[in-house]
Amino acid sequence: MSDAPPAPPGRPALSPGTRRAFWIATLLLPVAFFALLEGGLRLAGYGGAYPLFVEAEGAEGMLYPSRDVARRYFVNNNPPTPNADFFARDKPEGVFRIVVQGGSSAAGYPFYRGGSFAKILETRLNLAYPDRSIEVINTAMAAVNSFTLLDVVDEILEIEPDAILVYAGHNEYYGALGAASTESVGGTPALTRAYLALRPLRIVQLLRNTLAGIQRARTDAPSGPPSNTLMARMVGEQTVPYGSDVYRAGATQFADNLGRLLARYEREAVPVFVGTLASNERDQRPFVTATLPGSDPAALDAALRQAIAAVESGAGPEPVEAVAAQDTLAADPAYVLGHARLAAGDRDGAEQAFQRARDLDALRFRAPTAFNAVVRQQAQAHGATVVEVEEALRAAAPDHLVGSVTMLEHLHPTLFGYSLIADAFFQALVESGRVGSAPRPTPPGRLVKLVTPMDSLAGYIRLDQLTASWPFRADERRPLRLDTTRTPLFVAERARAVMAGEPWLAQADALARFYEARRDLPNALLTRRAIVQAYPFLSDPYVHLANLELRRLSGGGPGEMAYVSGLYAQALERDSSNATAHSMLGALRLQAGDPQTAVFHLQRAVAGAPDPTQPLYNLAGAYATLGRWGEAQDAAARLRQMDPSNERFARLAEGVRQRRL
Repeated sequence: MSDAPPAPPGRPALSPGTRRAFWIATLLLPVAFFALLEGGLRLAGYGGAYPLFVEAEGAEGMLYPSRDVARRYFVNNNPPTPNADFFARDKPEGVFRIVVQGGSSAAGYPFYRGGSFAKILETRLNLAYPDRSIEVINTAMAAVNSFTLLDVVDEILEIEPDAILVYAGHNEYYGALGAASTESVGGTPALTRAYLALRPLRIVQLLRNTLAGIQRARTDAPSGPPSNTLMARMVGEQTVPYGSDVYRAGATQFADNLGRLLARYEREAVPVFVGTLASNERDQRPFVTATLPGSDPAALDAALRQAIAAVESGAGPEPVEAVAAQDTLAADPAYVLGHARLAAGDRDGAEQAFQRARDLDALRFRAPTAFNAVVRQQAQAHGATVVEVEEALRAAAPDHLVGSVTMLEHLHPTLFGYSLIADAFFQALVESGRVGSAPRPTPPGRLVKLVTPMDSLAGYIRLDQLTASWPFRADERRPLRLDTTRTPLFVAERARAVMAGEPWLAQADALARFYEARRDLPNALLTRRAIVQAYPFLSDPYVHLANLELRRLSGGGPGEMAYVSGLYAQALERDSSNATAHSMLGALRLQAGDPQTAVFHLQRAVAGAPDPTQPLYNLAGAYATLGRWGEAQDAAARLRQMDPSNERFARLAEGVRQRRL
């Protein structure tokens, strides 16, 4: 017999069900971990959803584009903010709602608000279709591109737009998530869209913020251009040569995203109007000139200088053409060639050269001409309407070459330029027949724009700051020279307050009161109209505007008084207890021979006014006109009690007493 100990009993075999449960638990552990982490981050308040539209504080039922929405896309830079365009969450019946999408040119930089083509267009449309309520909501922001436009489509569709206007394409390289941007996540458009789809997860936000922090910590010195402007900070690659991989990536990104954007609206049967892109081709030199491999930039520059000297001596454009042929990737010779040809009377040749210079500019703040071909192709493929914005600006420019008449610098329009863009979209909407038929004749956009002196000055301050920084050269700066004989210091103070973040409404109201005190009726009216446009849901702005219009139309006919009465009525639609509106409307109805309606408004004015003397005086007169002598006498007696020494009140009381007897 063996002395070996017995073998230990074997472990019982796991049942198939137990084995399956084990593997499921193993697989679910990471899921549970990330779910707990996501929940913990949300409970801790990390990150945010950053919706496109948020509730307006103190205005129930009103929405506006969130100031934080751009935090979706910006990690390395301070995010831009859209215009505060207010609208009703529950779309009122009969409202024609238009939404604008795009970058800084669509947002109205550097003037914003009434300087944007969106608000100029809104004014024209409401004048052309007075029986319709038309609102234009601007979601555009600086430094964003087609990724952003596509990302917010679902939220725009939720507010039930009747039309979409798109003016975008200049930011495809340096805009957030662009092909050459400091805010890029790298990879293909599909990868970037996947990131945007996952971005609401706080884990994804934590990961991207962490990676961005590590990247900043490893950078000893800023690698980007030396500037504090957002325009400069967005530049990841300063040189993107024509035809390079990055150049093609930007073009692919634009075509892919624009096609998806238009297809999405097409499926929802929302009409889209897409503008062609315009930029300064005549008066903006290329920012960066690239050269072919093996080319000598110094030698090329010397040859170009010699060619310029020859042209100035009367040689014609041929010497510059020879230099341009030496390096077909260099932008500067093409730009100089444009001016040489223009001087020789060859406008068409100049246009060709200027567009070539824009395309070759290796610092890609201006969209290349190929992008307009993309606009037309994608619009045709998805049933959108092309709005020929570039042609509209070209038609208004000297020699039909877009330059400083319609452009402030490289691509942001002047106020005249913004008006032309508004007119182009206006014409397209009218011709489509979607807003209505038989519009009334209206003045062009340049005559109806509502840009206060404060906002105009703020715009030129921003322009000064922008052009004082890279990539603009010293001779391209647009310095602000304040003429205090034309622009009072008070206006400048309001402009700087707005730029510092002070509430626009308070500054605009102070500006209007300033002009009213100076009896500057045109500027006071302009400012009051701009306030009504910006805050259409408030009651008091309509009252202030109506008071001014009443002064302007003093002695006007029934039509003019009906217009002013309509403004007071608009105030009461927004606040039925507005005592001033009731008082003024009552006085106007009494003057128009409608004492019954006058009594209705004056009674409410007396009940709600801090100082009811004037509406009470008018109410006594309305009672007397209706033969309600007892009530008239009571009102007159109350006035005497309020101010026994007032001779006017005394005469009223005596007159009523005599008539009653």
